Amino acid sequence: MARYRWRYLIGFVCLLGASVFVMFPPLVLGHAIDAMRDEGNLPSRWQLAAYGGLILVFALVESVFRYGARMLVSGTSRKVEYELRHELAAHEMTLDQAFFLKSQTGDLMARATNDLQWVRDLMGPSLLDLARIVTMLVIGFCFLLTVNVRLALLAFAYFPVIAVIIALFSNLVEKKYQAVQEQFGNLSTRVQENISGMRTIKAYAQEEAEIEHFARANREMMRRSMDWARYTGALWPLMVLATGASTILVLWFGGRDVVNGQITLGQFVQFNGYLLLLANPLMSLGWTVTAVQQGSASLRRISEILNTKAGVADPPGGAAVFLDRIRGDVAFEDVSFGFGGTQILHDVTLRIPAGQTVALVGPTGSGKTTLASLLVRLFDPQSGAVKLDGQDIRTLRLSDLRNAVAFVPQETFLFSEALSDNIGYGKPNYDHGQLTYAITTSQLINDLPQLTHGIGTVIGERGVTLSGGQKQRAALARAVIKDSPVLILDDALSHVDTHTEEEILRRLRGFMADRTTIIIAHRTSTVASADRIVVLEDGRIVEDGTHGTLLALDGAYARFFRRQLLAEQVEDDTSDVVAPGRTA
Repeated sequence: MARYRWRYLIGFVCLLGASVFVMFPPLVLGHAIDAMRDEGNLPSRWQLAAYGGLILVFALVESVFRYGARMLVSGTSRKVEYELRHELAAHEMTLDQAFFLKSQTGDLMARATNDLQWVRDLMGPSLLDLARIVTMLVIGFCFLLTVNVRLALLAFAYFPVIAVIIALFSNLVEKKYQAVQEQFGNLSTRVQENISGMRTIKAYAQEEAEIEHFARANREMMRRSMDWARYTGALWPLMVLATGASTILVLWFGGRDVVNGQITLGQFVQFNGYLLLLANPLMSLGWTVTAVQQGSASLRRISEILNTKAGVADPPGGAAVFLDRIRGDVAFEDVSFGFGGTQILHDVTLRIPAGQTVALVGPTGSGKTTLASLLVRLFDPQSGAVKLDGQDIRTLRLSDLRNAVAFVPQETFLFSEALSDNIGYGKPNYDHGQLTYAITTSQLINDLPQLTHGIGTVIGERGVTLSGGQKQRAALARAVIKDSPVLILDDALSHVDTHTEEEILRRLRGFMADRTTIIIAHRTSTVASADRIVVLEDGRIVEDGTHGTLLALDGAYARFFRRQLLAEQVEDDTSDVVAPGRTA
């Protein structure tokens, strides 16, 4: 904003010039009428043409000034919109996972689109109209005073009434608009969820139920919009009524002054010409104030995001520690973490030497994924420390830390781009050999003939054209090509059939040999091959050892292993009967 102050200043100077020159045509018209009423000295055709020429010149100059004002102010508002949109998007990229878990996607989209448009209007047309109204009223009142002081005061006598009307309506309109924007965010979220979850909706035959849910949200949107419209709609008639009452008073008392010879007919026409010019700004005042308040409310909604500080950020003041060569030694020291009032991890202490493969197992909700998420600082622990090569990861730059860790999360996310671009997402400068190695290791290479354009196939939003297993293998290939010293696989092969999983694990062993690997899985084959197995229950480590050692203990891991082994046998039997030869 600061760097555009000169554009705004020059724009307002142009607006001031336009507001002055627009007042001259009524002045010329008044003199022309008085000249024509002077029977002893009627103006010639050339004099009348001169009057007309003056009016045309003033109109042209006023148009040039007004064009300059609009180009400078409204044009600058487009630049402000562009920069604010960029700043908003860039700032959201810096916010931590906790912010997005607490925010609705639809509401964030509404702020980035609908609210941003209102802010653009605030910084352009609304600001320009407000400045135009103020300058027109001030300059117009001065011109009215030059004609007749009493009539000028009479014409502006209703101004306190307008001030009261605006004061009464402005706060109400702002509150109603805020409610409309909140519901717009809710409605956007509902639409986004329905589109994203369309497969689930159809699978459970919930189309009618979702239509009803949307209808309720849409009705609430309409109710709030109509409530807002009732107040904004009332402003215009009230302003017209007040302006009309003023015009009647001026016609009555001004007409009497003409009859009594206190002012000339030309002055009366001149005075009414000024009033006519001021009528539109006066009637627009209510709308403009409403638009300014709506823009201000939208600016506050956007500022709420821009003023949000990330809980997870780089060390302040450039005090980040740089690790020249990361070995991959990982340590969790007395780590505790909770979210949303629920304690997830309790004083977890775990050290993973560089190059070791550790499997985390345990029931759902035991804290496995949370522990892995802390290593890439999606969250920070409430107490304790997470260390990489002996260094607290909070002292490292986020980009350095996350480049050192390849994370394959439970929920695979693919962009609507070419499959090759998705695989190389974390390493844009990959070469063909690295890409081939990644898709071979993940066994995705066997599926390329099924795709229209092979590795260059655009896979649609969220990878909609791929199966669940193909998505997971694409995500695995993305981690392989990144070639980081630490690898995290969070249930990364859950949608892959047993045969393909075995082949992937066989190829991964060579890849994992010289890097630290954390595997979160339920399948026995994946877990049993790990160098070490850590069992979590209720956010605490209850067992830690090798596959054989933990089976011999006949404790939590042994129960988990037997249960999973039985489940896999049932799954294999079912697959043989229902879908022989199925692949994923």
